[in-house]
Amino acid sequence: MLILSVTLFLYSFGYGGITSFTALYADANGVTPKGIYLTSLAVVILVTRPMSGRLGDRFGYRRVFLPSLLLIATGLSLLVFGGTRGWLLASAIVFGAGFGTAYPAFAGYVMRHVPAARRGAAFGAILACFDTGIGTGSTSLGWIIQHYGFSRAFGTAALLSALALPYFLAADRFLLKRAARARV
Repeated sequence: MLILSVTLFLYSFGYGGITSFTALYADANGVTPKGIYLTSLAVVILVTRPMSGRLGDRFGYRRVFLPSLLLIATGLSLLVFGGTRGWLLASAIVFGAGFGTAYPAFAGYVMRHVPAARRGAAFGAILACFDTGIGTGSTSLGWIIQHYGFSRAFGTAALLSALALPYFLAADRFLLKRAARARV
């Protein structure tokens, strides 16, 4: 599951950056209150996260997870266009809808494909990749902001998160084929 969980690293990288630097981005652009992004993000995640489990049960966790990856990449991309109040709010709403949905949908998907005896290890891989992405994103984007500015930093995060979808699809296909061969 560690192979599949790299997907979480790719999209949580941006989360590390936005939680660390969106208030500074707002301040640099004269947006008040500085915490408007984080407040809006928190509200959207609080609304979407509880629904994602039910949506996954009803429509399938993979079907819920894939669009959430697109929303995450789109939300981060919106930060590249500017740090005005409108761009910050649009990004927080779009990113928050994707991010609030992604983690529970991914965890639900993984838990359905892992034997009960391996669920602890699978969950450990999920947390390791998720937390490593957040920490690496915060540190790396800070360096990029210092040397190249906010837009390039958020662009880097958007690019990495955009890679999460094709990576997930390839890793999932590989692991499902491997599991099918093991059963034969």
